[in-house]
Amino acid sequence: MGLSGAGLETKPRVRFAPSPTGKLHLGSSRTALINWLVARGSGGSMILRFEDTDRERSSEEYERDIIDSLHWMGLDWDEGPDVGGDHGPYRQSERMEIYREYADRLLEQDRAYRCYCTPGELEKRKKAVIEQGLPWRYDRACADLTDGDRAGLDEEGRPYAIRFRVPGGKVTVNDLLRGEVVTDTSEIDDFIILRSDGTAGFHLAVVVDDTTMGVTHVIRGDDHLTNAVRHVLLFEALGQKPPLFLHHSLLMGPDGSKLSKRHGATAVSDYCDKGYLPQALVNYLVLLSWSPGDDRELFSLSELESEFSINRLSASKAIFDFDKLNWLNRQHMKMLSDSELTDMVIPFLEKAGNAEVLGFPRDRLEIAVASVRNGMETLSDAVEPVRIFARPPGEMSDEALEQLRKSPVLDEALKLCVDELRSSRSADRESAERIVLSLREAAKERGWGAKKVLWPFRLAVTGLTIGPDLPYLIMFWGPAGCADRIEAAIKTPGVCSE
Repeated sequence: MGLSGAGLETKPRVRFAPSPTGKLHLGSSRTALINWLVARGSGGSMILRFEDTDRERSSEEYERDIIDSLHWMGLDWDEGPDVGGDHGPYRQSERMEIYREYADRLLEQDRAYRCYCTPGELEKRKKAVIEQGLPWRYDRACADLTDGDRAGLDEEGRPYAIRFRVPGGKVTVNDLLRGEVVTDTSEIDDFIILRSDGTAGFHLAVVVDDTTMGVTHVIRGDDHLTNAVRHVLLFEALGQKPPLFLHHSLLMGPDGSKLSKRHGATAVSDYCDKGYLPQALVNYLVLLSWSPGDDRELFSLSELESEFSINRLSASKAIFDFDKLNWLNRQHMKMLSDSELTDMVIPFLEKAGNAEVLGFPRDRLEIAVASVRNGMETLSDAVEPVRIFARPPGEMSDEALEQLRKSPVLDEALKLCVDELRSSRSADRESAERIVLSLREAAKERGWGAKKVLWPFRLAVTGLTIGPDLPYLIMFWGPAGCADRIEAAIKTPGVCSE
């Protein structure tokens, strides 16, 4: 359903083309996700390519982060630098000869020309125009140089860039989300397509890549809408039919400005490190600009793959709501079994150096994680609470010791707990709940509130005033183990009367 209603007769070929100049941004990951859903939902292909012509800022580290982050989200691709394909190379830095070939073709057709203006000359002329209160556009000083002029400049060794000769008239960008966007070309200056150092400009590289890779749909943020105007001109100059465009809304912070670090974490890997589930982040990113047409909010990636349609995309601003993401993360964690959740928590225990907890037998580790899951918003939230199960018996916090001493029936209450625990041999959930129920009944028989027994139980077993529900304590340590811990607490000086 990825392109339902788009009038598409052939399978789409889409691409995600990030610049490896930083970690994968949430906004970029949203672009990748929409491309992936369109491709997978329509039986098409997705290409990953890197726009790495900014050699000073691009790095293998950032490239690796982008690939790892996309894989963490559950996304894959059919062609790319890591998987190969028939239309490579998939890094722009490795395609310079291809770009020069296309630039020369445009020169031969007089659709482009050599520009010998130096940066200093351009800056001087730009300043003079701006001082007159006029907008600056390249003044085409080199647009009509004669062959003799160029020969003389070449003989001087003057470097040159190649500029595209923007034709007169109007240019139309067909956008699947915004309709026809018409621009008068008088608003566009003759832009550089090949720099003086021989590297391709952004516009030429993108158009050549999309042409040679057979891209049918260009899906990206609406900050590229103005670029699309230049790209359509280049496609037409090269005798190519432009692809269909879809410029989705940008990702904004809660204050309505473009999402940036001042709003909080912005990289996908940051959310991975914080303990968010990939399925929750994917679910949230889709809902920022898409609706299923009903009130459903929880989706798996496979469900989105089959149900996503661009017909339900919105062009309105996408405001990042951290509370909504946290809510979705909790909902997706609830869908996990104790075993699945434990598997996902283990890396966070390892990162925290929680060796004692990691040393628990697997079944007990699952009980520990299950006991704290209701209080978790992210996976990392399990790290501190599960430490309670690594506390030595008899080790009491000052607060727990104070609370125990306040009990007027402490000795009898703890004896009741020990006797009940010693009478049970099973540590399953049903038996644990039965023990707690029996202690409630014993308290009632004595005319006590249940808290007079259950509160000392907790304090003595854990040594803390907070912790999981009592059945989990019994399931983890076993009835005998809990009795041992209570007896160890009784021996703590000052807990019980002599």
